[in-house]
Amino acid sequence: MRIKFCIPAFAFASLAFPALAQDAPPPPGEEAPAASATVALTAEQQASYDAWPAEQKAGYDAWPEATKTYFWGLTPERQTLFWRLSDDNKVALSGLPAETQAQAWTQIEAQAAAPAAPATPATAPTPETEASTESETTAPEPQ
Repeated sequence: MRIKFCIPAFAFASLAFPALAQDAPPPPGEEAPAASATVALTAEQQASYDAWPAEQKAGYDAWPEATKTYFWGLTPERQTLFWRLSDDNKVALSGLPAETQAQAWTQIEAQAAAPAAPATPATAPTPETEASTESETTAPEPQ
């Protein structure tokens, strides 16, 4: 089950503007800052990573370093829920201020805890429709 989670527009917008500013090329005569170092995993984290399926590893490897660091700081329960979010929401959530993250996790956990709506067949016959169907099929033909 994938959790549908939308970061409030104001929170997303607050992330977008700094990101746009960072995409600008450096002024002439200045070099671009070096890429941040990769996240160094502990032995326990590396063992978890090694146990993941290839698709999950590829998803993790595509995240920005800040999102990877944020992921490893989560509780195991929240890590499980984090995987259910879209990649865009993972990145956005990891970049929010701590107070907004706490509010977002309250929503995520509440949605995950909510029971799923029971699946009902769309064409389940009711006693009335069964009776009308039976009478139509068993009626004698006119002579």
